[in-house]
Amino acid sequence: MRAAWLATMVAAAGLAVGTTAARAFDDAQFCVAVKEFVRSAAGDVGTWTDRLTRNDGVEIGCDRKLVHFKRYYGAPTSALRDGWRERQAESWESTYCKRSIWREGVDNGWIVSATVTTVTGERVWLACLPGGRGFHRVIP
Repeated sequence: MRAAWLATMVAAAGLAVGTTAARAFDDAQFCVAVKEFVRSAAGDVGTWTDRLTRNDGVEIGCDRKLVHFKRYYGAPTSALRDGWRERQAESWESTYCKRSIWREGVDNGWIVSATVTTVTGERVWLACLPGGRGFHRVIP
């Protein structure tokens, strides 16, 4: 499944960013690429991406220029202290915000974000900023 996902992302990146830097960003092409990604990722819903994180799906709203991932974080309560949110934001940044397909979308007005729900019910929103940076906010 991971190999298919990677192949889809490579193809999607080609559709989204084109072959030349001079080419203008095309929201419609980006939407097609993201929809293809979401379709390939649908098979991974409910699977564990690592020993603590479960993939709970991806939502896309092309009309709202939004891509939103949902994750469940099953770390024990004792692990949810001392900077775990910051570590999640750093991981989010390196995994999503710095990747060219997502960075280009964000740089052109798209919102690429995730909600991580913990075993205690806490919810953290992760998002990308233009330029490939990530950040987090606790959802009350």
